[in-house]
Amino acid sequence: MAIKLIQQDAGTLLEAYQERKAEYDALRAAERWSGAILHAGTLLELGLKLVLCRHLNVLKLPTIFQVHDLDLLFYCSVHYVRLMSDTLLQQNFSFIYDNWSMALRYEGAIKTQQDSDAFDVALFDQTHGVITFLTKFF
Repeated sequence: MAIKLIQQDAGTLLEAYQERKAEYDALRAAERWSGAILHAGTLLELGLKLVLCRHLNVLKLPTIFQVHDLDLLFYCSVHYVRLMSDTLLQQNFSFIYDNWSMALRYEGAIKTQQDSDAFDVALFDQTHGVITFLTKFF
């Protein structure tokens, strides 16, 4: 059996981000809260990888960054200092970091609308949302 690997170049990452964002919005609209939360963390991971490609001025994401560790990805981006200097942005990132993991793939529908709304604010708040901040650097 052949293993299919994700090609992590900047163009593919951007397409994946856009596709996951559409899925995230559809899941929230369909009130599929657990799925939306799983996609929320995936969106942040893809966003961080896009920022790293831009910061490093590379077309392909270096293998060392092909991980699911949100803290490592943010730390390695040039924007970690900004994260540490903006209390609300830091709180929003910490919320995602503390409450999201790839292990959510194996859980049932245990998340609520309140949970999903908290993720949505942490990511997309107009002034301190983590993805709102990162998209300036894609």
